[in-house]
Amino acid sequence: IDMSQFLDTFYEESFEGLEIMETELLALDAGNADSETINTIFRAAHSIKGGSGTFGLNAVADFTHVMETLLDEMRDGKRQITQESANLLLTTVDVLREMLTALRENTELDNERIKETHDQLEALLASDSSGSSETGTTAQQASLETTASTSSAATLSHGWHISFHPHLDLLKTGNDPVRILRELSA
Repeated sequence: IDMSQFLDTFYEESFEGLEIMETELLALDAGNADSETINTIFRAAHSIKGGSGTFGLNAVADFTHVMETLLDEMRDGKRQITQESANLLLTTVDVLREMLTALRENTELDNERIKETHDQLEALLASDSSGSSETGTTAQQASLETTASTSSAATLSHGWHISFHPHLDLLKTGNDPVRILRELSA
């Protein structure tokens, strides 16, 4: 089957999903968010991630996965929704829109902006989910230092040891263990 025939539909649906995400994020009341609003945003991100993985748009799938993880923590009540996180998610929507546009038009991705936003998402994920007293900048710096030291330690030991202990509800949250294992293998 020539999957490229479905690619235009994927792009169209992804841009619609981004519009939904943006609308819901703008209406989001930080600290008092409606769970259905978060679910709607999560579903749109999940659809984009799944579709991009299907079409081999791995940069989009990987980027969206981090966003989806953050949304999943918010959805499960493990993380408060702050104005800072809502603003970062809005930025993430913009970056995703730019990525999809570049891929559709076969132009170059803005890798610097993608990495910067990805790192901000990772730093937010690494911060205390209950809304710690650390500022975003301090949390980002700590996350980057931890990542750097972890990378150095892995390089020195000439490999990685990865343990995988999935939660019982892994599949309920839209995670695909086969995709996780394939990514680790790569």
